[in-house]
Amino acid sequence: MPYTVTRQSQWPSGDQVVEVSAGGLDYSNPDMLVPKWGRLGEGDTFVSPVLAVEAAVEICRAWRKDGAPRARIGHGATGGMTMPFDPCSFEEARAWAAKREEQMPRCDRCGELLPERYYTVPDLDGDRFCREYCAEEAYRGACAELMVED
Repeated sequence: MPYTVTRQSQWPSGDQVVEVSAGGLDYSNPDMLVPKWGRLGEGDTFVSPVLAVEAAVEICRAWRKDGAPRARIGHGATGGMTMPFDPCSFEEARAWAAKREEQMPRCDRCGELLPERYYTVPDLDGDRFCREYCAEEAYRGACAELMVED
């Protein structure tokens, strides 16, 4: 599941929140501001919730220095609706991200997180791979094992 990082001026409260939205850009709240800290990951989509939260922390710190001293982080999923996220501390956001990442599916070859669109090889009984290289290497390995058995 992708995670998108945006800055929000939430309606109707006006709270300034750096949001980590599960589900990608289409599942971010509609009150997003124009990205100002793109180099820090604002407006980007991440496979890893941990990397998304770390980007959100850096963006929140920059926003505070730039005149939004009460800016906070929020995380959640809108399900495609409007649903402002409750703000939390950096530590709480990091704990949430670590727990989410622990539960995420991983590549059957290298162990990296699976992107939303992953690779499969029909001959490998439903194994899932993070990239084409891993799928090819797994297939090569399976073919080599078959040749040794003959």
